Amino acid sequence: MDKTLLIRACVTGSDALLCLNGMVLCKLISGQEMRLPVHEFIQSGENRIQVILLGSVLNDTHSRVCVELQKDRGADVLVQPQVLYEFEESLLRGERLEKNRLIDVCVDLPVSFPKWRYLDVMQASSDGQDLQKIQDFILQLLRLMQEKKTTLLLPFFSVRNREIAIAYGLDAQQVHHDFQQHLRRITTHGIFPDCVWDSQSWCLLPVRRAAVYALLNNQHQPLFQLQFDDDGTALQIPMHVGVLGGEVFVLR
Repeated sequence: MDKTLLIRACVTGSDALLCLNGMVLCKLISGQEMRLPVHEFIQSGENRIQVILLGSVLNDTHSRVCVELQKDRGADVLVQPQVLYEFEESLLRGERLEKNRLIDVCVDLPVSFPKWRYLDVMQASSDGQDLQKIQDFILQLLRLMQEKKTTLLLPFFSVRNREIAIAYGLDAQQVHHDFQQHLRRITTHGIFPDCVWDSQSWCLLPVRRAAVYALLNNQHQPLFQLQFDDDGTALQIPMHVGVLGGEVFVLR
C-alpha cells in the first residue's frame, strides 16, 4: 500500500480525547500534536471525527484537526501530504459546550475497506454484565503476560491482527509473526506498574453505548502501560475490546 490516511490533531488550553467513529484514537495533551494512521478505524461512507474535552473549560481552548493522505515514495523521498479536510474550533473560558465536543464532524473519505468486526459488535447493546466480564478479561491478560504465556495470549488478538493486515496491505502471516515477537518482548522485559492491577484505576469507556469498550486508566490514557527493563523505554498499548456471545476479545 503506497498511500496512508492519517489524522493530525492538537488542542491547546485543555486535554481531550480524539475519536474516530466512536473509537478512542488517543488522548490529546494540551500543546502536543498527534499524528496517527487510521485505516483500521475507517468505515464506508461517513466517518465521524470528534475532539472531546476532558473536564470543564478552565482556559481559552483551541483545537485543530487535519485529515491527510500521505503517499509513500520510499524513505529517501519527501512527499508532502495531501490535506483532505481541515477543521478548527475555539472556545472561550467558561463557555458551555454540548457533551464537551469541541469538534464533531462527519466526512467522506477516499478509501474502501471491508466492514470491520468492531462495526458488527457495535450493533450489540451493552448490558450490565459487560463490565464484570471485561474486568475478568483484563486480569486474565495481565496474568498471562506476567506468566510469559505468549502462546495463550495470541488467540485473543487474532481479529485485531487479521484486520490490521488488511487495513495496511500487509501479509497476514508476517503481522502474526511480528506481533508474536512483540508479545515475547513485552512478557520477557516489560514491567507493569502496580496500579494496573487495581480496578479502581481503570476507565472502561463504552463506545456509542454498544458492547465495545476502550480500555483506559483514570487519566484517560491506555490502561496497558509498561516499561522495559532492558533499555528503560516505556510503551503504551491502546486497546478496544468487544463483548459478543458472552465472550470478550480484542478488536483494536
